[in-house]
Amino acid sequence: MAKEIKLVILDVDGVLTDGTVFYGADGESIKPFCVKDGFFIRHIAPSAGIELAIITGGFGEIVNKRAEVLGIDRIYAGYMDKEEPYMLLKKELSLSDEEIAYIGDDWFDWSAMKHAGLKGSPADADDEIKKRVDVVTKAKGGNGAVREFLQYILERDNKLEAAKGRYLD
Repeated sequence: MAKEIKLVILDVDGVLTDGTVFYGADGESIKPFCVKDGFFIRHIAPSAGIELAIITGGFGEIVNKRAEVLGIDRIYAGYMDKEEPYMLLKKELSLSDEEIAYIGDDWFDWSAMKHAGLKGSPADADDEIKKRVDVVTKAKGGNGAVREFLQYILERDNKLEAAKGRYLD
C-alpha cells in the first residue's frame, strides 16, 4: 500500500493560477486565484494532516500574499530548477519521496516532481508532463485543479469522509 501523503508541493503559474498575468499602469502584477482551491488548501488539507508548500519559478509580493492568505509558510520562489527546494523540504520535514505529492504543469517542474511519490497536473498542463504524472485533473490550472488533486489524495488516503463530515454533516 502507498504511504500516506504528508506534504503537497504546489507550483503557482498554471496550477494555482490559469497562467494569466495582468499588469497595471504602475507595473503591479495581478493574478487570478481560485477560491475553490483556497478552501481546500487553507482548511481541508491541514485538518487532514497534510502540509503544503510552494515552489515557483516566479516571485513577487503577489505569491507571498496568496501564500499568507492560504496559511502556507514554506515558499520557495524564483526557482527554475525546482529540485533543490524539493530536496530541502524533504530533508527539513524528514519525509520520504512516497510521502510527498507534487502538482505542476510544465517542463521546469519535472526536476522536482519526478521524485514525488504522487505526481499530478492540471488538465491544461503541457502534454509531456501529463504523460509522466499519476493524476491529471479534469479541472484546468487556476480553476479548481488543486482542490481536485487534494480531494484525490484524501480519498486515496481514506481521509475524505472525515473531511466531508466536518462540513457536510
